[in-house]
Amino acid sequence: MSDIEYNFLAVAVLGAWIPAILVLFAFLPPRRAVIASFVIGYLFLPDLSLHFHTLPDINKASLTAIGVILASLLFDGGRLFAVRPRIIDIPCIVLCLSPIATSWSNDLGLMDGLSMGMNIACRWGLAYWIGRAYFTDWEGMRELAMGIVMGGIAYAPLCWWEIRMSPQLHGQIYGWTFASFRKDANIFGYRPNVFLANGLTVTMFMGASALLAFWAWMTQSPRRLLGAPMAWIAVFLLITTIFCKALGGLILLVAGIGVLLLVKWPKTRLAVLGLILAAPTYMVVRATGDWSGERMVRAAAAISEERAQSLEFRLKNENLLAEKAMRQPWLGWGGWSRSHVWDPETGRDLTIVDGLWIITLGERGVIGLAALTLMVLGAAFLLWRRIPTPYWTDAACAAPVALSVVISLYMIDGLFNATFNPVASLAVGAVASIAATAKTTFGAETGNSSRRGSRRLAATSSLKAVPYVYSPGSSAPAK
Repeated sequence: MSDIEYNFLAVAVLGAWIPAILVLFAFLPPRRAVIASFVIGYLFLPDLSLHFHTLPDINKASLTAIGVILASLLFDGGRLFAVRPRIIDIPCIVLCLSPIATSWSNDLGLMDGLSMGMNIACRWGLAYWIGRAYFTDWEGMRELAMGIVMGGIAYAPLCWWEIRMSPQLHGQIYGWTFASFRKDANIFGYRPNVFLANGLTVTMFMGASALLAFWAWMTQSPRRLLGAPMAWIAVFLLITTIFCKALGGLILLVAGIGVLLLVKWPKTRLAVLGLILAAPTYMVVRATGDWSGERMVRAAAAISEERAQSLEFRLKNENLLAEKAMRQPWLGWGGWSRSHVWDPETGRDLTIVDGLWIITLGERGVIGLAALTLMVLGAAFLLWRRIPTPYWTDAACAAPVALSVVISLYMIDGLFNATFNPVASLAVGAVASIAATAKTTFGAETGNSSRRGSRRLAATSSLKAVPYVYSPGSSAPAK
């Protein structure tokens, strides 16, 4: 679809978004304005991207990041520049700079590298930086988690409308109706798209909000949200996610809930570590050709023959793309579909690229893929290492723990889809930041708790004795 098929309202909404972010910062506390900007921008702005040769693309991700930085500088002083650089930040820097080296090595020119680097910075780097700056304490992490949950609550009625009526909201408001009208004969209704790129992205976001609500319910952090019991909210979001009808997203939601339940009752973190390591393990064995994926296809066939065929098709494409990527492994082929496989006779593209990991490997090489993986999962691993097991179910640690699981699930989904979004990028920066706070709170990086760490956690926001009742207008626990 070309950009001209969008109506005037779509362009006008994008044009008004940065001023709207300034208004949010004028009326809300800065941290909540950040959360509102990212959640509202991602969920409700049109799926429109205006492309330029020498400038970053204009879309809801880039406008949100730029708008928040501008508003932060105007309303919140030097908050963004108070971030202390750490080793964990190196992968993000490498990821944003890698396109320059890639374009240089492929003779595509410096401007091509700068343009691609700015696009990656707008999608990943700026949101990461904002997350590092604004979510440095346990209370801030809880606000971020509850902000995502409230985004899910706001989106659920729109999802249910499209489940019943078909995905038409984007077309009715912004001028472009999504091409896919998927309807499952065995489950009521259509797969909703609302204002996101496709039904898969909707399922992943709703699943993330459901998982965060579920873990808040399990840890009583908070017990209520917007006046409703957290248990009701969690069940409502879980049911909505099921009816979004993307099997991959549902499997990941179940996996996320499963590893968190293992933390609560057997009191083991090993399943979470397995979740963190799942994506890089897959990348290594698939890129090197050591695993064909046939067993995974057979397992999928036991659930659905249609989905097994889809998975098999994706794996065959991955084989072709990985083979070409390994011809130029370190820095990749760059943009302009140069990493795709083309028919030498007809000039036809023989591949369909879906997975975030294979896109990154082909375009940015091993260096770019390693930087992306370390940025996302390195933050989750540091948090896993630094919070002792007994505190994983503490009300103060509930939000960071759940968010680390969410970003790990997004990375697994990136093996087959490209559903990573600005809100998840913000969460990566937040998890990286709170990992440093966890080191201070609990002492050494060995993960052993200390009495001093226990007192610090209790002093900041450990809420087992005093249940927390979250209200959008409050900034402290209510006794």
